[in-house]
Amino acid sequence: MKGLLLMLTFMTRLPIKYPYKFKEDDFVKGILYLPIVGLVIGLILWLPTFLYVYFDRFFISVLVWLVYLWVTGGLHIDGLADSFDGLFSNRNRERILEIMKDSRIGTFGVLSIFFVLIFNITLTYYLDFKVLLLVPIIGRAMALFSCSLSNYAREDGMGESFIKNCGTKEAIFGVIFSLITSIIVLGYVKGLATTLIVLVIIYLLTKNIKGKIGGMTGDTVGFVIELSQTFFLLSNYVLRSI
Repeated sequence: MKGLLLMLTFMTRLPIKYPYKFKEDDFVKGILYLPIVGLVIGLILWLPTFLYVYFDRFFISVLVWLVYLWVTGGLHIDGLADSFDGLFSNRNRERILEIMKDSRIGTFGVLSIFFVLIFNITLTYYLDFKVLLLVPIIGRAMALFSCSLSNYAREDGMGESFIKNCGTKEAIFGVIFSLITSIIVLGYVKGLATTLIVLVIIYLLTKNIKGKIGGMTGDTVGFVIELSQTFFLLSNYVLRSI
């Protein structure tokens, strides 16, 4: 319970008080619960869809992603932008890591935020709103999967404890949890297919990141979360006739 509460306070802006003294062991144990944090976020994203009887679908789609930005505090969006600025700078490893650490946002970062949000809003408009329950689960499960395949790329930093303590157990739990919830919500064929598509994409993406900077950072964790969510929406759109 301590680990889950710690992850909720760390990964969201929900008004949850953590009445315990911070311990590294609790944080490490809490990593396993990241997909459950995703489920909590998914339930929150689903709530605005009940306003569909009062507002049109486009407004609801925009509202959903505004709620997402509020709930997450833009934490992962920031990592997405920093990663795009660095990984697409065509520089060497050291320079890429410097760019990603820079608090200023560059052109690639701005474009990444713009296109990810546009894609998310547009795809949400065309999909059954129940998919929103799964989107944050997939994002956080894929982060566990990606980190388990890599090591920490820097000597130290905010993401070090998370990445170094994310192993096979966490990855297996994340993948199984996302598969089960996807199958329950979407059905066996579509749930399995869309989740596995994202899994393959994130595997290839992680290999590319490792090739450029030698591992993962806190920023690339956000990068993986945001892109896996968008790819999951896209795969559901492509396979919506199933």
